[in-house]
Amino acid sequence: MAFLTAGESVERMASYCRVEQLLFGLFGQWAADVELPVAKLVLLSAADHSAWRAKRWFEMLPTAPPGPDALLTLTSVEREAFGLVADLVRESQGARMVVAYGELLPGLQTAMTAHLERTTAIADAPVRRLLGISLTDVSNDLAEGIGPMELVMTTAEERAEAERVGAELASTNPRITHIFGV
Repeated sequence: MAFLTAGESVERMASYCRVEQLLFGLFGQWAADVELPVAKLVLLSAADHSAWRAKRWFEMLPTAPPGPDALLTLTSVEREAFGLVADLVRESQGARMVVAYGELLPGLQTAMTAHLERTTAIADAPVRRLLGISLTDVSNDLAEGIGPMELVMTTAEERAEAERVGAELASTNPRITHIFGV
């Protein structure tokens, strides 16, 4: 496996920044609609962490012209993927939890792990440091979300809806994995 060039690494960091901003909005919106208080809290916590990580990724982007803002325009793939996710989950609380903790956060974790494996300690030390912090944060969010997700999924209706969404996401998974910069 080849190491990433500086430009490839910057593209991935910009992708994380954009995706984390989208996750902040999505998880925050979903938290407002989830009835179970503990599920609300973990979604709000995940949203808050996504916002924090987005800010850290933004700070890592190059400031030379055209500047970091030029790297933050959503791609058509990101717009399409997040639109698809929002359409698929509809009003299902269980599906929202499964997508958050079974698809989106694990996808982000996988992308960051792959990025870390393609960096060097000497040339990419600040990037590696932020990837390590972010991976720990995402791992903690995943661990904290599993219990509340299972509590939300107690009804057969919620489980069936989550399975439907999971099957539809599996068929579109290549489109969704592109949002993580892989």
